[in-house]
Amino acid sequence: MTDNVEGIRWKIEEIDNEILDLIKKRMSIALAMGHHKVEKEMPVRDLRVEEQVRDRYLARAKEVGISDAAAVELSTLIVRESVEAQARLPRPMKPRKVLVVGGGGAMGQWLCRFFASRGHEVKVFDDHPGKAFPSVSSLKKGVEYADVIAVSSHISETADMLRQIFQLKPKGLIFDIASVKSPLIDVLKEGASQGLQVCSIHPMFGPSASFIFARNLVVCNCGSDAAVHKFLPLLKGTGANVIEMPVEDHDKLISVVLGMSHAMNLAFFEALRHSGFSFEELKKVSSTTFDKQMSTSSSVARESPNLYYEIQHLNPYNRDMLEALITALREVQQAGLDEDRSHMIRIMQEGRKYFEVK
Repeated sequence: MTDNVEGIRWKIEEIDNEILDLIKKRMSIALAMGHHKVEKEMPVRDLRVEEQVRDRYLARAKEVGISDAAAVELSTLIVRESVEAQARLPRPMKPRKVLVVGGGGAMGQWLCRFFASRGHEVKVFDDHPGKAFPSVSSLKKGVEYADVIAVSSHISETADMLRQIFQLKPKGLIFDIASVKSPLIDVLKEGASQGLQVCSIHPMFGPSASFIFARNLVVCNCGSDAAVHKFLPLLKGTGANVIEMPVEDHDKLISVVLGMSHAMNLAFFEALRHSGFSFEELKKVSSTTFDKQMSTSSSVARESPNLYYEIQHLNPYNRDMLEALITALREVQQAGLDEDRSHMIRIMQEGRKYFEVK
């Protein structure tokens, strides 16, 4: 019996190696396609082709004995790896001199790595610049040096830093990456009115992101079309999802995407702390939904408290959004208390309608 089991395991291992060899072959062909895209200046992503790959996997899911969800997940992983490999290929691009203000911080370091990987020359201005990239001794020298200036300061300090930069009359593109724009809008628009090439960016991911393929990046127009047009080529070939909007529209959306989602996770682990059960006790009886929520909330708990405070405190739209969340929680509470289940059914049906539409 043991011999039979070991024989089966050996066959599985052999097939796993065959699968990996096929993936290697597929990646090689994907890279050949990537070189063709570079040569012909084609975009790295083709959503139509990605849908065709997904549909091929779905069409054969039942035949090979896997679920539709597994087929979609497999196709997504393989496409992502292929496109990321293509995105890493160097593209003809004029090298820029990039100054990252606040380049010693986590997102500042991410910006440094990103621009360096794209063939640009990167320098840092920061009180604690780190050793990975060369630093400049003064903001004035950095601004004089740079074609592109990226500001990665704390949200509460970004407006003042932008003012200092604008006073030095930079010759190239200036952008910030603050998660809240309201404290900066007047400064950004004033810079644009002075003829400076200034826009405002929000990467919708953190410094642990090793790639930006299929990740969202918001580009806010602050009154300088030239700045937006100058920033977008810096993303050429990355496969990022770029969303353009006026800077005034940013914070209302972000009050939902960040303000509310952060608050829900903070409240979730606060409620867990007061539940009377240890984390280990709850993990033993965890459900699929609880596992997912716990994973998200535990990752939130490891984030920067100062950043999370500023996102909650500085966005003027958060108060109304959190009041709406509290109202919704009370409605769910009441629906569970009602003897008539129609209230809960209605909430669930409305949720289904919302997600189907969106």
